Amino acid sequence: MPITVHAYTSLENTEVRSQLERLYDTSPEFGDGQDAVSQLEQNLAQYTLLYTAEFNTKVIGAIWCTGQDDHRTLEYIVVHPANRGRGVADRLVSEVCRMEEAKGVQHFQPGCGAIHRCLAHLGKL
Repeated sequence: MPITVHAYTSLENTEVRSQLERLYDTSPEFGDGQDAVSQLEQNLAQYTLLYTAEFNTKVIGAIWCTGQDDHRTLEYIVVHPANRGRGVADRLVSEVCRMEEAKGVQHFQPGCGAIHRCLAHLGKL
């Protein structure tokens, strides 16, 4: 399954915002998708980027990337239930690391066990 990864600094695109709300409805880390997007919007103003995994213009995965200088914390990863078990999380984390390393980032911190496994598999810990 070919995915494309996009970085967002804001959620002005209403279609992406709507897709993110539905996606984060499936995440146990937030009350619901609106809660997740509300917290994300607050964080986007402070050293946070949102990376999405997209397939055929649909957001099927997302991860928050927070930090300054050459350190980043990757957190709140979510993959749509229909796409779990297909390597989307691994590919998303790999591409985020590649894009961040191109900006000079050298250190990555996992925000959860799933991201820790992805980073360890990539040799980024």
